[in-house]
Amino acid sequence: MEENIQCRFCGSKSIVKWSKRQTLNGIKQRYKCKECKRFFTLNDGFYHMRKSKELITSCLDLYFNGMSLRKIRSHVRQFTPQGVSHMSVWRWLIKYSKLIKSFTDNLEPQLSRVYHADEIFIKCKGEQNYYWDIVDARTRFLVATHYSTKRSSKEARKFFMKVKQPPIKLFTDKLPAYMKAYRKTWGKKKKSQDRECYTRLKADKDKRNNIIERVQGTIRERVKVMRGLKREYSAIAILDLLIVWYNYIRIHQGINTTPAQKSLIELKLGQNKWLSLINLSSSF
Repeated sequence: MEENIQCRFCGSKSIVKWSKRQTLNGIKQRYKCKECKRFFTLNDGFYHMRKSKELITSCLDLYFNGMSLRKIRSHVRQFTPQGVSHMSVWRWLIKYSKLIKSFTDNLEPQLSRVYHADEIFIKCKGEQNYYWDIVDARTRFLVATHYSTKRSSKEARKFFMKVKQPPIKLFTDKLPAYMKAYRKTWGKKKKSQDRECYTRLKADKDKRNNIIERVQGTIRERVKVMRGLKREYSAIAILDLLIVWYNYIRIHQGINTTPAQKSLIELKLGQNKWLSLINLSSSF
């Protein structure tokens, strides 16, 4: 009897192991539900995928390390017997962005709550849009992000509302939208009281916001290769997965570890971090 496994058809926990089956992603255990009498295998994030999980996760990693979709296609055809189309890689990006983000959004990092916030320009459908991000100073963890078509105080407040742990100290540039949004979200009764917690910096003179500028440099490196985004929903999905890569996969040179590990999120992802993240997200 398997205690922690439920039938994916009826939700019953009354199941038994029932043979094994060979798939492209290895041998998988098959189960039988005693209630509805149906057979099933567990979804590890690669259910009904035609390509191997090693190939899929390597394509995800190549993409966020700077390769375009068509260059990934050429790379896979040159070095592996399995071919892959650039649209397959694109669909994997959209699929796993939704899956992993739903898992990582429920994790609680231990932050210093000294935040730096800024925004960058993102080109989508030939128009200039905006991507807002806020980073924790000690752990370099990207706390929240927001995609918008306007750079207004209304959008800035939507951005701040996504921050689960309110800041002890916040640094931004002189954009007026930040001040209005801060007052409505975390502001004290008097404006003078906000000076203790909120500092507006002159970017050309005060370099304390270089922490967030470094993060945005990494984001620009990836966006520049894409030469603009075509649709808003795909732009949000790609940027969400980029943040997952930044927080959980990429080793930050400034802290010599991942921001997730620095913020005491111990997932023990192992060598193939993409694979472990997908497996954890599927069982969540």
